[in-house]
Amino acid sequence: MTATRTPGQVAAHTAEPAQAELILSQMESLLALPELAARLLELTAGDTASASDVVELIESDEGLSARIASTVSRQDMGATAGTVDRAVALLGSDAVRSLVLSIQVFETFSRRAESAPSRLDRVGFWKHSLGVACVARLLAEAKATQAGSVSAAALNPEEVFACGLLHDLGKVALDACFPKSYDRVVAKVEASRGCIADVEREVFGLDHTVAGQRLAAHWKLPAMIRESIWLHHQTPASTPAGIAHGEHVRLVQAADRLARQMRIGYSGNHSGDGSLSAIAEAAGLTTEQAHQVTSALPNLMEARAALIGLDRLTSGQVDPEGLAETNAELARVNRSLAQTNRGLQQRSRCFEALRALSVGLGDEPMHEDICRAAAKSVVLVTQIGPAAVCGFSARRSILVIAAPGQEESAPSVTVLPASAAGDVSSLSDLGGAWLRASTLPGPLLDCLLAALGKPVLWYWPVRHRRRLMGAVVIGSDPRAGSDESLAAFSDSLGVWLSGAESRAVARQLNQELAEMNRRLVVSQSDLARMRSLAMVGEMASGAAHELNNPLAVICGRAQMLTGEEVSEEARRMAVVIAEQAYRASAIVEELMDFAKPARPAPTEWSLAELLGEIRREWLEKSSLTEEQFRLDLSDDLPGIRADAPQIKRLFDEVIRNAVEAMGDVSDPTLIINCQGDLADDRAVIRIEDNGCGMTLDVLERAMVPFFSHRPAGRGRGLGLSRAARYAEINGGRIRLSSEVGEGTAVFVELPAPTKG
Repeated sequence: MTATRTPGQVAAHTAEPAQAELILSQMESLLALPELAARLLELTAGDTASASDVVELIESDEGLSARIASTVSRQDMGATAGTVDRAVALLGSDAVRSLVLSIQVFETFSRRAESAPSRLDRVGFWKHSLGVACVARLLAEAKATQAGSVSAAALNPEEVFACGLLHDLGKVALDACFPKSYDRVVAKVEASRGCIADVEREVFGLDHTVAGQRLAAHWKLPAMIRESIWLHHQTPASTPAGIAHGEHVRLVQAADRLARQMRIGYSGNHSGDGSLSAIAEAAGLTTEQAHQVTSALPNLMEARAALIGLDRLTSGQVDPEGLAETNAELARVNRSLAQTNRGLQQRSRCFEALRALSVGLGDEPMHEDICRAAAKSVVLVTQIGPAAVCGFSARRSILVIAAPGQEESAPSVTVLPASAAGDVSSLSDLGGAWLRASTLPGPLLDCLLAALGKPVLWYWPVRHRRRLMGAVVIGSDPRAGSDESLAAFSDSLGVWLSGAESRAVARQLNQELAEMNRRLVVSQSDLARMRSLAMVGEMASGAAHELNNPLAVICGRAQMLTGEEVSEEARRMAVVIAEQAYRASAIVEELMDFAKPARPAPTEWSLAELLGEIRREWLEKSSLTEEQFRLDLSDDLPGIRADAPQIKRLFDEVIRNAVEAMGDVSDPTLIINCQGDLADDRAVIRIEDNGCGMTLDVLERAMVPFFSHRPAGRGRGLGLSRAARYAEINGGRIRLSSEVGEGTAVFVELPAPTKG
């Protein structure tokens, strides 16, 4: 096959749907399923394949046969010696098929990885994939032991293992096809410590879940694997209810979260994954069962690493006049029969072409598949040599051209933006006959010339319900008498292309629905926080109104009690009363400032100067020395556009939190780091301390208003939440990364001025 771009030539910003569709199409054309895996899928596509057929196919590859046989010689299978026959008998042919597909896909990308450098930690990636697969398998076994579990009987641990192993297929696919762009993704993720899927959507216009699901569908992998790839970043609450293998998907979701929590390999996702009990609850298990899974995981990963190779077609009596008349009649009959025969041959060729077209397509073919199959079968109808087929997709905004290959090779497919064809709207009313190519737009003729290798002379429009769906084009004169057959073929081709367009619409709607579900779940926490802020604002407003007058009276009476006629003890008590009244009034004002901060007044200012000023102030009011509080700033720091006083209070809150966390450290160290390179016009400032750190539970709630894990009286829990509030209203955000006993890193993102 050929493609219009080479790997690594994707533009920096490809968020448009049409460009994303081009990326997916190019990925499908560059990545081919291994031959043995394709044969296995073809063998098991119908209901006629037997277990012996599957065994025979696997045993044709000695290395693969040994790996599959080894799965039943492990302690977890309770067997001492393994064969492929025994593996099929113990695991089932579907489970063995899934394992074979997983191994074949792994080997495919391992070979590609050896020939191309990448910033993606490929060994760490496959280690993470193996970890997710093993955790998913152990979770499935735990589910199977639950009494009364309705779905336990439908779970095959080896099938769940395969789903987990391939859940991140889209990452290595994007890395293999677009290495330079994916290097940018990895670099941005490491700089911001965010989620790799978010960065993928910024760079490509899609993430690895969509890319992996699309590639798995193109390869016709089992539905449970496709659904696990597509939905493994969702939560049980946002997972569509109508999927066929919901239990497999939920186990892979939980396994992915647990593997990331255990820091197994490289996932590229630095966001929080919740506590172990929450992960166990999402999988329908107890916390004790989850602990058992984590305990059994190392041995299973060691046993399964070798499985995927991680460690590596009598006339004289007749009247002459009667004879002449008979001959003439016979000639007429022969001509009629010949004409009828030609018609039958044309119909036969048309039916054969339609049969070949149908056989060459799968259950849900897209425009590329249809054009490729049509370019191969249309020759049976035209009988005039090579012909190309092009298809137009308004939904995907692409032009697909399939041209015949050399000799018996499959037709090559080129995918271009729809704009490359020029204006084809005037062709919609034409059809039903061969038309001269001179009526085609010039840009389309250039594209067809490049694909066909010779000038295009004639074309036959392919329509469906008066809509132009594509065209059959040739570089020679059409043969007379084939119009009827070609019209029938063209009508069928138009139906197929229309169906592909409808599937493209449905696929996009499904993806948009899944994305909306994901955003809905994410927005729930933001909505809850906004509601709490509204409640705080109402409470603070009411408190200020109701408490300020009584507090003023208390302060006034307390001052009156300090006169000379009262005792010294009474005077001291009056001073205490006044101080506490002032303190209560300050608390009300603090709540008001948090709930309803002043509107930002953004200006452009120097980040280096502000950080230097903040450092000097904290050196004066804290016990930190200049060696303990360091600034690591590059000389080319960008300017910042935000409200400088609010951003200064933001940094003060973060530094105060860090200083308090280092209270019991013998040699405290506080480092503020910022480099000059920008990511999407945003500066990232890293503030790192070597304090006590945070547990997972504390880390998840660190920026929740009024939450504090310190003893009562040590704070009101508004420090980090106030800092996050200042960042939010100034167009920035804050991320936290912390380990107990190792300290905390706070990543502050602030907007930089747009370069003209």
